[in-house]
Amino acid sequence: MPAPDLPAPVLGLRETKRREAMGHIQRVALDLFDARGYAAVTVEEIAATARVAPRTVYRYFGTKDGILLTQPEDDDMAAVLAGAVAREDVLDAVRALVPAFTTAEFADPHGYWARVMGYVGTVPELTRAFAVAALEIGDGLAAAQATARGLAPDDLVARVRARAVVVALAAALGDWYAHPEGGAGEHADRMAERMHRALDALDGEPRSARPGTGSERVGEP
Repeated sequence: MPAPDLPAPVLGLRETKRREAMGHIQRVALDLFDARGYAAVTVEEIAATARVAPRTVYRYFGTKDGILLTQPEDDDMAAVLAGAVAREDVLDAVRALVPAFTTAEFADPHGYWARVMGYVGTVPELTRAFAVAALEIGDGLAAAQATARGLAPDDLVARVRARAVVVALAAALGDWYAHPEGGAGEHADRMAERMHRALDALDGEPRSARPGTGSERVGEP
């Protein structure tokens, strides 16, 4: 998932094949989960159906949870986010990157990501793992920003602020996939509005939508 206005990373053949293999395993796993339920499917069955060894699944994803929560592009986005927060406040940096999280692919209410988030919202172990991953991402962003400002990597204020931003995004994602809105071609814009509303709440000025969307601030005439 490359960030907006930034070139996609140049990948070598080995990394390209790794990402293709991970994507294949994830699609196979998701189809099995849809057919039989998350709890009923084992890593061994996923590996057999994907025609890889179980150790390959564990090497790529670590755990069964990781099959849905670990993405091939995670390192790319982590690097983009770390670079952004090193230059500006974490809230402003994440605001600027909202388009990267709200492309048509991600906003499709019936697509791959909607299917994944359906399990995140209904399978307790995935819900917990997703929450832990969100906090870890927040801590990574906090460390990048604090270090760039000459502070300790575990600076409390930086950590609290970064965690709040990431949790706001996670809440917006969960809300969107549970209650998508808009017609065909509108989903990405509506999803972006939802994310901005969540981030606006951290400013202390909740809004019903971003300026220019035709909605006014809550409480304003």
